[in-house]
Amino acid sequence: MTKVKLSAYEQERLENIKQNRELLLSLNLVGDSAIPLGESGGQRRIVNKSKTRAKRSADDDEADDGGAWGGRKGKSTRVGAIEIPARRSKRLRGETAEPVTEVEERVIEGGDVSELLLGAESHFASDVVSQAIKVEGHYRGWVESGVMERLGIQGNATEAWESEGGGKFSFKDPLGTGKKITKKSVPSGQSVAKFVASKLLKKNPNAYFYRHTEPGTEQWTGDWTEEERLVFLQIAKEYGCGDKWGLFSTHVPHRVGYQCSNYYRQYVIPQGWIIDDNYRIDSSGHAVYVGKHKRGGM
Repeated sequence: MTKVKLSAYEQERLENIKQNRELLLSLNLVGDSAIPLGESGGQRRIVNKSKTRAKRSADDDEADDGGAWGGRKGKSTRVGAIEIPARRSKRLRGETAEPVTEVEERVIEGGDVSELLLGAESHFASDVVSQAIKVEGHYRGWVESGVMERLGIQGNATEAWESEGGGKFSFKDPLGTGKKITKKSVPSGQSVAKFVASKLLKKNPNAYFYRHTEPGTEQWTGDWTEEERLVFLQIAKEYGCGDKWGLFSTHVPHRVGYQCSNYYRQYVIPQGWIIDDNYRIDSSGHAVYVGKHKRGGM
């Protein structure tokens, strides 16, 4: 298994956790005395939400896309005082802190968090593993055939690049024109990455579709539908997945490459729908990438 080294910050954080646990154990902080005044477990505190929203602009209030939070475009509703739960940590509930485990001790001493991460076969139940799609972390397809035909895109990456002028690709010159792309050459209000991608529809489709949908197609935001989920899994089963997300997204109308990538890491892998050995699952159920980091142009 690939070793994953702790950063200095994480090393210090784990040391602090260990010291705090030992301190709580030594002080025997249990019962109501462990709960500060005003933070009792059954109480709820009132927060005036209107004050917390004071710094948000009118544009932000109207930008809710109706996605994961279920909001609606257009009008925003001003909410006054709302109730939010008080903190309910173990310390505040008066429970005894858990001792540091042997695995955590080794992580603190050695700085290798690999032992805290589980492979899919260890993390998920056997029935989930048996039904999951297995991939190697690579997409082996090309632009979706209908999109390719409609837009006149060539049949592979080499032909696409050469037919649109060729040139030497580099991250400083992603267009292959021999000229470096700078912020000064980008229209005001656009990011360099999105501007460059917009110029590569036929020359480097992977780069284009990573940030853009097919011309004339609306980009959807918010939660993925069940139909989209099934399409995603079918394409992964047929062509693999894990890289070249721009190309992959051409099979999922209304979504761009970075949305597919995020969906993969945040939902697909943690749910066990696809098993990719480049990922491990941490104790919170989040996907952690442990594969090789590499950069590619097309």
